[in-house]
Amino acid sequence: MKTLKVLLVLVAIGFMSCESKSTSDDDLSASSTVNSEVIVEDIESVLDNVSIYSDASFGIGITSKTVSSSKEAEAVNKRGRSGFFKDCADITIEIANGTITTTIAFSGECEDYDGNIITGTIKKIRAISDTSKERTLIIENLTINGYVINGTKTYFYTTSNDNGNPALTSSVDISVETDEGTITKVGTRTIEITAGADTDSCYDDEKTITGSSTITLANGATFTVEITTPLIQPAGCRYIASGVKQYTNANGTVTVDYGDGTCDNIATKTALDGTVTELQIGKKRHH
Repeated sequence: MKTLKVLLVLVAIGFMSCESKSTSDDDLSASSTVNSEVIVEDIESVLDNVSIYSDASFGIGITSKTVSSSKEAEAVNKRGRSGFFKDCADITIEIANGTITTTIAFSGECEDYDGNIITGTIKKIRAISDTSKERTLIIENLTINGYVINGTKTYFYTTSNDNGNPALTSSVDISVETDEGTITKVGTRTIEITAGADTDSCYDDEKTITGSSTITLANGATFTVEITTPLIQPAGCRYIASGVKQYTNANGTVTVDYGDGTCDNIATKTALDGTVTELQIGKKRHH
């Protein structure tokens, strides 16, 4: 009888181990896994836009000498010429100890031009002596669409890359509180404005996105994400309308295809077993 009890315990432990391993192995296929990364993608797109449209190229931080009146200078200094920052966003610039600090404060539930709701404050830091003009966004308890974000985004912005287009190249290290728990993203990406760069307006900008990252879920599971076909966000569309991502861990690869260029909030996911399902993007968190 004692031997039988020992065997039963061993079998139970083995079953629990297999069950735990199976659950871990299935992390990549679980809907919550891809959904969580898509949420982070939407959030980083907002941070990209904050980075781009708070640049001096769009009139942020210019002096009254370059405009016709002090009232106009005040308005331009606060939000720039892009149209991205609404009345609920205030931008102030301070120069001290060799550092330029740009503070972007979103009061209340501030809506950007894509319909994202932003609450809180972002600080952008740049050393005056840094000829590379590297900037760092410091993000502390910022809320985007109901999700709380912390971390940093370091980037370079150029008004003309090798293609003659404005581009932002960045590295990010952020955490996002989702319904499945806190997930983290560490990675690099490039945003190129491939159309609409001949105007200051954000409304006619088409963006092409490339890059890769590592995602860690709340349960500790980790996978890599690579943009294998550049993601395209057309002008006037709040969603990514085309492009392909691959999600990879030791068990294989899951693919997300954002479509044929049609502006909608639907992508398709191909799971490890080849099953294809629809995936909704651009979802806001509801409490």
